Amino acid sequence: MLLAVFAAFSLQANAHNGVAVSPKLLLSGALESNGLMRDGIRANGLLPNSEPYTGLVHFKHYGDGGGESVTNPAVFQVTGNDAIVDWVVVELRSPGNMAKPVSTHAALLQRDGDVVSTDGVSPVRFLSVAPGEYHVSVRHRNHLGTMTAKPISLSSNATTVDFTSLDLPLYGTHATKEVGNKRMLWLGDTNRDKRCIYQGPNNDIFYLFTYVYSASGNSQSYGNYAAKAYALADLNMDGYATFYGPNNDRSVAFTQVAIYAGVLNYILSEQIPE
Repeated sequence: MLLAVFAAFSLQANAHNGVAVSPKLLLSGALESNGLMRDGIRANGLLPNSEPYTGLVHFKHYGDGGGESVTNPAVFQVTGNDAIVDWVVVELRSPGNMAKPVSTHAALLQRDGDVVSTDGVSPVRFLSVAPGEYHVSVRHRNHLGTMTAKPISLSSNATTVDFTSLDLPLYGTHATKEVGNKRMLWLGDTNRDKRCIYQGPNNDIFYLFTYVYSASGNSQSYGNYAAKAYALADLNMDGYATFYGPNNDRSVAFTQVAIYAGVLNYILSEQIPE
């Protein structure tokens, strides 16, 4: 009897240890001039209650990650700085094997860049992960993810990892877009090959073109048709995929490569080891 009680106590203690992390990041496609990200997907009622990464091409959950869901409708009703922009994934990787995550968790990104758990306020907690040093990486479904260059000491007390800061060493080269004193994730991976290509073979703009022209409501195949949907093609994160016209998604991809590369066939590749 005493042994059973001790075992139950040990399991409960382990369940409440784990590690917690509070990432901060910006999606360049959603960023507005006021420094906040737009929450058009949420405002249009398009955010899925369950994380969208399970089953997404070229993505795999590890550890006890996957299947996260929002059970309280009030989480998606919050407005202002803490309004939810989209789902993201937080990964922990061992310094001894950076190519494979120890564990992943889907979480929610707020307009001000804070990443929180599915309750909309708590840090992202990995209950099955022992305290220690880990590389932290973040991913988004149509932006290029990024990872810390150095392992970070994590414990049950939440550690802030600010991917918007120029002071945080990142893995790889040109891992993120830099504007002023802020970093943000590169936009444009509509076909989920971990690259952003505006022009050339396997380019992401062709996927955007195909998505808009073949949208179920676009019976006349108009290029300026605004396909309202939770879609990889929605690069500016306003809840619509549009090829031509006001607020079109093609223009944000064009501006990115034209300004930061200078050539339209430049390839941006995700800087996370595989």
